[in-house]
Amino acid sequence: MGVRYGVLGPLAVEIDSKPTALPAAKHRVVLAALLLSANRPVSVDELAERLWGEEPPASAKATLQGYVLRLRRTLSGVDPLRTRPPGYLIEVAPGQLDLDVFRALVTEAEEAPPAVAAERLREALDLWRGPALSDVPSPSLHAVAGRWLAELRINALERRIDADLRLGRHADLLGELAGLVADSPLHEPFRAQLMLALHRAGRTADALETYRQARSTIVAELGIEPGERLRELERGVLAGDPTLDWTPDRVVIRPQSLPPDVDLVGRASLAAELTARLAAPSGHCGRPVVQVIAGMSGVGKSALAVHIGHQLRSHFPDGRLHATLSDATGPVHPAEVLGRLLRLLGVLGTHLPDSVEGRSTLLRDRLAGRRVLLVLDDVVDEAQVRPLIPGDEHSAVLITSRNRLTGLAGARTVDLTVLDGPDSQRLLATVLGAARVAAEPEAAADLVRQCGGLPLALRIAAARLAARTSRPLSWLVAQLDDEQRRLDGLEAGDMQVRASLASGYRALDDERRRALRLLGALDNTEYSPTLAAAVLDRPAHRAERLVEDLVDAQLLDEVAGRYRMHGLVRLYAREQVDAAERDEAVSRSLDAWLALAEEAESLLPNAGWLPHRQGRGGLEAGDPMAWFELERPQLAIAIEQAAFGHAEHSWRLAAACEGFLELRGHWDDWRRCHERALAAAVTAGDRWGEARMRYGLGRLCFAQDRHVLASRLLEQAVELWADDRLSHAHALMALGDVHHHNGRFDLARQCFTQAVAGYEHDHRGRINAGFCLGLVDRDQGDVEAAKAALAAALVGFRGLGDSYGQAQVLHFLGSSHCKWGDLDAAERYLVEATALYRGFGDRLGELRCVRQLGHVLVTRGDTARAERVLSGCQRAFAEIGDVFGEATTCWSLAELALRDGDAGLGRRRLTDALDLFTRAGLEPWQRRMRARLTELGRSTPV
Repeated sequence: MGVRYGVLGPLAVEIDSKPTALPAAKHRVVLAALLLSANRPVSVDELAERLWGEEPPASAKATLQGYVLRLRRTLSGVDPLRTRPPGYLIEVAPGQLDLDVFRALVTEAEEAPPAVAAERLREALDLWRGPALSDVPSPSLHAVAGRWLAELRINALERRIDADLRLGRHADLLGELAGLVADSPLHEPFRAQLMLALHRAGRTADALETYRQARSTIVAELGIEPGERLRELERGVLAGDPTLDWTPDRVVIRPQSLPPDVDLVGRASLAAELTARLAAPSGHCGRPVVQVIAGMSGVGKSALAVHIGHQLRSHFPDGRLHATLSDATGPVHPAEVLGRLLRLLGVLGTHLPDSVEGRSTLLRDRLAGRRVLLVLDDVVDEAQVRPLIPGDEHSAVLITSRNRLTGLAGARTVDLTVLDGPDSQRLLATVLGAARVAAEPEAAADLVRQCGGLPLALRIAAARLAARTSRPLSWLVAQLDDEQRRLDGLEAGDMQVRASLASGYRALDDERRRALRLLGALDNTEYSPTLAAAVLDRPAHRAERLVEDLVDAQLLDEVAGRYRMHGLVRLYAREQVDAAERDEAVSRSLDAWLALAEEAESLLPNAGWLPHRQGRGGLEAGDPMAWFELERPQLAIAIEQAAFGHAEHSWRLAAACEGFLELRGHWDDWRRCHERALAAAVTAGDRWGEARMRYGLGRLCFAQDRHVLASRLLEQAVELWADDRLSHAHALMALGDVHHHNGRFDLARQCFTQAVAGYEHDHRGRINAGFCLGLVDRDQGDVEAAKAALAAALVGFRGLGDSYGQAQVLHFLGSSHCKWGDLDAAERYLVEATALYRGFGDRLGELRCVRQLGHVLVTRGDTARAERVLSGCQRAFAEIGDVFGEATTCWSLAELALRDGDAGLGRRRLTDALDLFTRAGLEPWQRRMRARLTELGRSTPV
């Protein structure tokens, strides 16, 4: 059973060639709205607006369902209506809707010779049976669709008349055009066509009279002069321009020189955006739309441009030209490119001017008034492309370049970046098949990482694997894993990543090549402006210009004021640098890193005692914590690179980062950096550096409750620093902390007392040692001595303006007064300490204070608040891996349960706390938990 629909006139439905009546007006509105969006869902809200305007009744949805049901009954033989969220759609096959047939005929006419075009356009126009949807009573629908439907008809009519004019049918058109002008006196294209037909029919005076009438009407009605087309036509008629005469053998060449289209991956949204921009009118008289796609070599600029060019076929009926402006020898001269384009436009080689200016003028003349797209691929600079830009608004230009072409007036530039992980894997799958890629997900992810998401590299890798169907993806991953050989492995036939990168490198001058080599010598993947200036050994303003030029050349990326180099670009740059140049670049970068890191470290609240090198780093950010957080990944890379031949830089950088890593709780980074720097110091025979790294690792192990290893590392630091009194004292203090924490009070007191002697010239050190001795007094039961020592320490740190020292003393004053039963003082001290730790960004210090405040609440009997505070602390300690914090919180929660009378829950929580303290290796706390459990067993009936 066949069905046909008509919207080009009164709404019409035919089933098996028999008209089907739709007497209900509302039914016609629904059907018309669905047909205008055939095969696409139309929302319930939109259909309601078409039926009732902006204020549909409350029953609109139910009423609409009824209309749809009745339409289904009317069309029961074909049943094209479907319910599709958010509304309904009508399924329409090709040829069933007169609007679709109309569009197909118009499209077919676009590339056809004039005679065929005229015939197809007549067939299309014959489909119109009157104003579109003339019997559909919907102001909303007519406001939305009526105008564009009428424009479709007018445009097709204009093009049919143009085709008839090209065929010499001017005499036959005079009556029709006179009627069209009378019906639409302000429609300038019909006036222009009538003028041209009159002129060609030998009625030049009537043609000029037609212009005068047009001007009079337009000025009177609109208050403006006629458009350029009418004015130009009047001048041509007055001057007897021979080009206005009809020539039967006149041939219009519409060149189509685009390369074949390719399948794009991950570029659909950008392709659609650029296609829409190039298809839209220029908006500037005398200026074409110019779009630049900039990106690094191999990122897929050419493929994207060619794909867009194919999508624009219907928008540029007069031709789509393609030219490549670089070859293996370098940039192609503009004169040669102009010659190629003009030959495509039908200009004989013997008629080509010699100069660039002459050829450029001829190109603009040949393109004037024509809808032509120029795709100019691999442009080097602005000077090369300026002579190729058309001189009016009808054409458009799509340019690809490794440079951003910021000096090209009127051009818009979009930067094409590498593909993300999922799109990279989809690209592999387009060549290898989805099953082969899915069979080795880890190898596919490694391959994407090795190729850095660069489409050229991915296509080469896929091509190599496609040629070896028996090889797994892991085979190629293993080949590419060696960075020294990676570019060798990314070659397939005439596709080579190295050759692609080399073309961009050759386009640079000597100074910018040097800049690329030096930056590529670093292992760092990001560079701040300060680091770049240091590596390039140039003043800041000069270094910034060099780096910005590399960004414009798409050899660096700029993100938020920082610079990044693609991994494959870095490998190529390293191939170009010699050993001496590389060592100088690395050395300068490490000097800069160390100056910056030590300057930032000196501003931390827990800054260390290590003397800094002379000179300042010029820290970009005023907040040292923010600087460390931003640079943390790059500092780790710098420490790793320094470990090979620059041991002192390696351990000094690790030491400078230690305070920040401690405050933020980045334990893994602390361990990795210190272990790598320790190995470098040992290899270099640097005993001081070795001691500093063992000291830092010992403090880390203590923070992570690995007390046996902490003791061993700190004892080694004490021994290595035997001849350095100040450093020796610091190591003793750290070792004393471990002994104290494990209940070895005599050993702790011995360490702290020996440290005092080393702090002969360090007032802060003496205050800290006295503070730690006071804590030993507290834990050995000498309350008065402890109170005096802690009070003295607080006064001492305040006198120095040392906020971090104050926070530590306040924390222990709070915990001590809680132990001594003075809960108000404990809370006061802990609240002050919490605020200080929060201001430092020390999450662990803040958490420990809050946990102690929770214990104060337990002791006070404020069980609801205590439960909430302590539960949050327990989760936070578990997240950061602080076993001691989690264990003490579990103990506090046990005491809370016992205070509430829940002996079973209290016993379970004490047992959990005992397990955690056992895992941490803390014997004093284990004994304390066992004693509490024993006490609980005696007092609680079984």
